[in-house]
Amino acid sequence: MKQPGIRILLATVALMLLVAPAWAEIEFFGTAKVKPTVYTDFDFQSSEHDAPIGNEGGLTDGEHIRGEFRLGWKAKGDKWSVKMIAEADVLYEKDTADRSFYKFAEKEDQPNSGGEFGIERVELLYTFLPQLELETGWDVRALDIKTGGLLFGDDHPFIGFRGKLSQQTSYEALYITVQNRQPISTAPSPEWGSSTEDDWRVYTLKLVQDLGGESTALPQNAFFGNADAERDTLKFSVSPIYAYSDNDSKHAQIHYYGLEITGQAGWFKPYFEVVAADGEFDDGKDISSWAMFAGLEMTINKAFNPYVAFRYTQGDDDDTDNDVDGWVGVGDIAMYSGLIGMDGNVLGSDMRQSYGATLYSYTPGGATTGNRYGGNGNGSSGDNPGQKLIAVGTRGDLSALVPKLMYKTQAFFIWYDETDNLGADVDDYAGTTFDLQLLYAISKNFSIDYLFSTFIPGDGIEDQYGDDTAFVNTLTLAWSY
Repeated sequence: MKQPGIRILLATVALMLLVAPAWAEIEFFGTAKVKPTVYTDFDFQSSEHDAPIGNEGGLTDGEHIRGEFRLGWKAKGDKWSVKMIAEADVLYEKDTADRSFYKFAEKEDQPNSGGEFGIERVELLYTFLPQLELETGWDVRALDIKTGGLLFGDDHPFIGFRGKLSQQTSYEALYITVQNRQPISTAPSPEWGSSTEDDWRVYTLKLVQDLGGESTALPQNAFFGNADAERDTLKFSVSPIYAYSDNDSKHAQIHYYGLEITGQAGWFKPYFEVVAADGEFDDGKDISSWAMFAGLEMTINKAFNPYVAFRYTQGDDDDTDNDVDGWVGVGDIAMYSGLIGMDGNVLGSDMRQSYGATLYSYTPGGATTGNRYGGNGNGSSGDNPGQKLIAVGTRGDLSALVPKLMYKTQAFFIWYDETDNLGADVDDYAGTTFDLQLLYAISKNFSIDYLFSTFIPGDGIEDQYGDDTAFVNTLTLAWSY
């Protein structure tokens, strides 16, 4: 009597499995990075103790070990995908390892916000049409990270659409909530006069038009003896950029207009962008500034790819007038930019106590304090001195000499664009930086990376702070799986 019932049950379950929607396979992945690091003389004064320096693990200075531990998972179907990455980014110490203190529960005035393991990255996608893909989450999005990183790049929360309008034309439109804070306390701060008083929202649109293709008659082939014409490429991507920053938190509204161009012409890879800002503060002060980046890389061979670049941000020459001319983007992302970026180098570190660059930024937006309206952490000043930076460097793969060894090295020569707001008799030459990065990939799952980076102060820094050299030394032990 029981056997027919069991058979009917099994048949019913099998039928349900056939008609039910298929579950997607989940793929797990992760990285673990341990970074013994030494920061030295970020104030350019060896006789004084550095102020706290902020990195992704928290506030620190001197010697420390930072740990960045990530666990990710993703799943996808024909038209959808889900990706999430959980992270703990911490400074090595007992209280961090034991989770002895947390955000809002302070110990020695150091909230342990970095030790709260949670979702660091989210990307949720659904494709309705090739021309219309819904995207939301808080994964990395950028407007100009391929070139100078002058305007925006970060993992802020967003929702928007992207798609391909044709084979060579694509777009991305985003609504980014940098800040969306509400007065949740029973006694909110007096300055919170409305539910939007501390908000900061950014609206962006970027088009990408691909141009060119293959060419068999590029003159540099003959010049360099490239008989096989292996670099017969002539292609460019032209990208108009628009962003609107509705920064109620700083009482400022700014329109950004830009153009980014990347490409390759045989042996040469050009990088170019120009961005203009136009807006105003609620008190009537006018915001008008611009910035640009131009670079050229020559791909000679795997081991040697030299490049030169010029980076400019306008400075303000009078912090007492109603014209706010110092360049401030939504978030300078130069440290991760395509040509002259280098993760962890001294110029991209937190140098607010002296030169004024905030974390990830090369621009001295924190060198002054007035008329703040954007930048990383909303802490960059429109009165800042701006920058003229000339870069020379090279990068490549040295596997022909030492298997699995790669490198990048570069030098920056940095001038202030304007010095009037820095004090009397400040020279315009800020200083020279030098970076050397070596990466040895022991296996596909483990690598060792060493970074040496130094900032040699010029007369402009010496006139304000000191004449001692700043250093960063970092060893990165990286596991991936």
